[in-house]
Amino acid sequence: MAVAQDHRRKGGVTGASPLQAAVVEQIVASLPELEGSRAEQIVLAMPGRTRRVVHDHLSAHPDALVSGSSLAPPAVQRLIQTLVDVGVDRVQAPACHRCRRVRPLTNAVEDGRVCAGCFGAMVYAAAVGVCEECARTRPLPAQGLCSACYGRGRSKRASKTTCEECGHKRVCQRSRTDGRLLCDTCRPRRSVVCALCSNSAPAQARWPVGPVCELCYARVRNNPSPCSACGVKRALIGRNGSEPICGPCAGADIDYVCKRCAAPADSAASLCDRCALPDETAAFFGILPAAPREQLQPLADRLRQAESVGAARSWLKQSDAARLLAEMAACGAPVTHEALDAVCLQVGRDQVVTNLRDTLVDAGVLPPRDEHLTVVERRFVRLIAKHPEFADHLRAYGYGSVLPRLRQRERPATEYVVGWAIARMSAAIQLLAWARTRGLALDQVTQDHVDQWLAEGPSTRHNVRDFMVWASENRRAQRVLVPHRKKPAPVGMRASTHWGTLQRCLRDATLPLEVRVAGAIVLFYGQQVSRVVALPRTAVRQRGEDTSLLLGETPVPVPTPLARLIAELTRPGSNDEPGTSAATAWLFPHPRNHTRHQSAASLTDHLNAYGIDIKSGRATALMNAALDASVDELSAKLGIHRITAAEWKRRAGKARTTPPTAPPHRTAAVRPRVPAQSRP
Repeated sequence: MAVAQDHRRKGGVTGASPLQAAVVEQIVASLPELEGSRAEQIVLAMPGRTRRVVHDHLSAHPDALVSGSSLAPPAVQRLIQTLVDVGVDRVQAPACHRCRRVRPLTNAVEDGRVCAGCFGAMVYAAAVGVCEECARTRPLPAQGLCSACYGRGRSKRASKTTCEECGHKRVCQRSRTDGRLLCDTCRPRRSVVCALCSNSAPAQARWPVGPVCELCYARVRNNPSPCSACGVKRALIGRNGSEPICGPCAGADIDYVCKRCAAPADSAASLCDRCALPDETAAFFGILPAAPREQLQPLADRLRQAESVGAARSWLKQSDAARLLAEMAACGAPVTHEALDAVCLQVGRDQVVTNLRDTLVDAGVLPPRDEHLTVVERRFVRLIAKHPEFADHLRAYGYGSVLPRLRQRERPATEYVVGWAIARMSAAIQLLAWARTRGLALDQVTQDHVDQWLAEGPSTRHNVRDFMVWASENRRAQRVLVPHRKKPAPVGMRASTHWGTLQRCLRDATLPLEVRVAGAIVLFYGQQVSRVVALPRTAVRQRGEDTSLLLGETPVPVPTPLARLIAELTRPGSNDEPGTSAATAWLFPHPRNHTRHQSAASLTDHLNAYGIDIKSGRATALMNAALDASVDELSAKLGIHRITAAEWKRRAGKARTTPPTAPPHRTAAVRPRVPAQSRP
């Protein structure tokens, strides 16, 4: 006060209004180290309304500039920042009344002011009601919807772009740091020092002990211990000196304890996964009409009994397949394969429909079916719709020639069949488009035109042979000659390499079991991977101590080391995944749906990852088999066409003059050759 009186004796603010002089006196009284002339300059720079707010607040709270009280209005906060900028060290910026962090305090609440983040959290927690979408009692942040339903609606309305980090098409925002378009998952969060491990990482939660990283958050939550203060077994998220304590003892209303079974809960004041799953399952299926709800009862039972409870809850709450199922069942019609096929024609929903179909088949809601021919039909529909100008030829060729031949196959369809059909339809479209650019109809295409088209493009254009043969037979095109596509001669392995790889599959226990069995079948019998994955368990025949494998019309004997591996692979529980059906008809079942077999691409990646060269290994196996067997035997035992068997027999005859030499100690190993005579 003496400094203020001395300032008044010196004349105060020259030519200043009484309000300006009063504010200067209040600042100098609170900060004696600040020169009066400097305070005058700061006050003179203030707008008149700001001076009035500062004067009124400093009159009620004289220590507002040094106390750090959250009651300071924005005008006083700006004054404090100005004082900091001019070098006044004793001023104290106000901290948020709720989180105690120094931030701009924009919103007044009872007993102080809070930052924008805390104000939003308080509004969110206060607006509790019944969601108009899911009918559950939850906080309602906007438009009468809970955050989950509002977010789903917002994601549907918002335009999606490709995230520059993960490549997924999602709702993205431009990053403030580098300007890239990033989705919510990839957008970086500010790092803080974890209060438990002292590592710098984004904060997963802010507990009484301080901010914690994701690893410490999961570790503390999933490993409750007795509290040193109350003795109750809880997640210890606070600290009393050096002793860890639970949330209630630390003054927080958080205990992370399930309200039903006292197990660790997945969130504050909630239930554990096992207790929450039945409620969420009932809520998901309970709002469906009666007919679909009854049809989907096996799926509901499967979810309630799932071994992986977290995965089941995630499927219900977050998966696109669950949302699609709810949309389809909401109309009251039963969910069928045909209904899923209709949805599959929509752009971008193939994978979602496939996942949903796998789930429904695995749960027993839908019967299993061969999806390969369905995939071909669906691709044909899209190709014809994309090229309506060729629809007449394409529809007649696809549905009158290609599909009937696929349906008449004696052997079940494989992924190779799908690729074969699509390649021929695509080649036909390319030729028709090329002819159209030159003003030619299909019946005007001559041999010279075909030769020119084949010469200008890759060798895959020779796949058009099938289309041109069909077109000429049906008088849609002139008779032209399209040579078969030239394929490079198969190159086999060296005998020692083939032998070593085969022995590695049979005896190396560090390899995955399915890799060992699949690799041995390829190296023994020269089978394509697309046929290996499609082998049913019934193809393994057992007669006494002898094991055989049905690859064609006649079973082939299986050596004892491979027979032991196959027996281990087919033993119940050997390849079951948590939460999936244990019953399977396949030797290599799909990891998520045991009613389907693995994809050939997936098994090929596994074999390549462990250094098993499929092409050269298969070529060597077929060459070895052709040395000892006739064409008819080769076709019957290995399930290959007689023309293919004759070609391998011809190649083996050329190579007979230089047979592969046997490695040392051959008597102790297995001969990598199919015997000429099989014993059933």
